[in-house]
Amino acid sequence: MKIVSAEDLLDFKVLPYNLYDEMGNNLLEAGEIMTPGKLVMLKNYKTLYAEDDDAELRTEKDNSVNLSEAEVKQLADYTYEGLDLSEYETIINRVGALKSEIQMRVKYFAYKTYALFEKGLYIEGSIKLKQLVSILVTDVFKYLQKSSQGSKIRFMGEYEICHPLNVAIISGLIAKRLEFSNYDVEQIVLGALLHDVGKFKIHLGGGVSAITTLQEAAVKPHTTLGYDLILNDLQLSKKIARIALEHHENNDGSGYPNGLSNDNISEWSQIVNMANYYDNLACNRTQQYVECNHDVLRAMLEIGTKKFSARMLYTFIHYFSYDDSQRFDEIAL
Repeated sequence: MKIVSAEDLLDFKVLPYNLYDEMGNNLLEAGEIMTPGKLVMLKNYKTLYAEDDDAELRTEKDNSVNLSEAEVKQLADYTYEGLDLSEYETIINRVGALKSEIQMRVKYFAYKTYALFEKGLYIEGSIKLKQLVSILVTDVFKYLQKSSQGSKIRFMGEYEICHPLNVAIISGLIAKRLEFSNYDVEQIVLGALLHDVGKFKIHLGGGVSAITTLQEAAVKPHTTLGYDLILNDLQLSKKIARIALEHHENNDGSGYPNGLSNDNISEWSQIVNMANYYDNLACNRTQQYVECNHDVLRAMLEIGTKKFSARMLYTFIHYFSYDDSQRFDEIAL
């Protein structure tokens, strides 16, 4: 297994090997035609792994490490204001509604927090996520809710960090537009930050070599695993746990894990489902290539109520400017 970059793939018309992300998810298969859309999608990943012939994919992640009490304390010993940003190199959104320093600080805090989950430190990670919720709702939303342009709201860069942040922010803004209570908005934001938490459980349960060979279908249990983790390990509410369980359910019943439809899907889950799909589209993590927020909104309208409830889709589409044509690949700095 070797590390490659998106730039290393520019000269290939056909991908010569399987590609994986840092979490072991198979991104592209050997033999796929390298389109501009796929190259743009790959630029969202900080690290890409190419599988050598007859080689077993490996990652540097080891979630089963036993840590001493002192090591745990050291890993969790950080605060939002106390972060040393000189230690963290990342991509920022150059047209973002947030100042560059705030973008970096939020991302670094999220990075360190999800690192706790990767090591199985769920309680410590949960405590930090609750602090992150307060930061987002209190300090970040006041800047972002002034903008109706998706290009200015999104965090850019490492998918594993930016995706949960984007899903949480968009979910919170939509919940506020729907006039949910402040408490409910905070809970929805927390649930959105945890919507993919079951994937950490897959790492722990299967070990490093197992997760690296998983295909998309094999990752589907992250919904039920996340539900169980939130209820039992984190001891949070069932309403939050349902977000992890139901964020891949579709309005027409075609989703998973339970094929729920319409009002059988909780409102909180409906919001996060929409925000999750929006950001995956914007990151070019789907089969539909997009260049800007206008393309994303058009794609969501084409899908319509097959996937989203009419109320959520109407609110979402009317929240964002349909004229936002700023190319995503031009705003990452």
